[in-house]
Amino acid sequence: MQDFSANADKPYLLDPTVESDGPLTIYKSLWQILLENYTWISILSLALIVIVFVFYSIRKRKKGSQTETIEERVDPYEEALLAIEELQGRKLKLEPKPFVFRLSEILRIYVQKRFQMPAMELTGEEFIVEIASNPFFSRNYEDLLRDFVDQGDRVKYSKEATETSQINLLLDSALFFVKDTNKRIEDQEQAKDDGGKLAPIKN
Repeated sequence: MQDFSANADKPYLLDPTVESDGPLTIYKSLWQILLENYTWISILSLALIVIVFVFYSIRKRKKGSQTETIEERVDPYEEALLAIEELQGRKLKLEPKPFVFRLSEILRIYVQKRFQMPAMELTGEEFIVEIASNPFFSRNYEDLLRDFVDQGDRVKYSKEATETSQINLLLDSALFFVKDTNKRIEDQEQAKDDGGKLAPIKN
């Protein structure tokens, strides 16, 4: 009787599946926690990915718009003059072919930005055809540009030695074209402004 009472104080001894009175396991493994909270973890992970994506998209868009704004503020005339001046400083270091390639590129970039013409995408022949179809160029600069393209192609693709006088002539032609076209456009814009003003009324 005493033995039964003693065992009654220890109910686990009545359960044959319980072998000892050791402490029960109350912690869960990381894997169990992940499985139990899978839905919330998935939602939070997806939300984090969306936030990061939106953040970088907005940042990239702002950076792109700032770059476009800076590019729009650059005057094609000033840009061309600076590029030609920089090229002049490298004239003694560059070979004739890369020099003329760069000079042609400067002139075409100026034409493309100043006159909204796809000059960089055109071959030499296509460029001249485009020039001839434009009244502004055909009346004033067609011969100059045709000579520039012909002489430039001769230097770029010919195996013959190039004289310094040819390089200087191409450089002078490009510089004259940039300066004169800019002056002519400014004069035309000034004439429009003056023509739009009302003449003073005489009493």
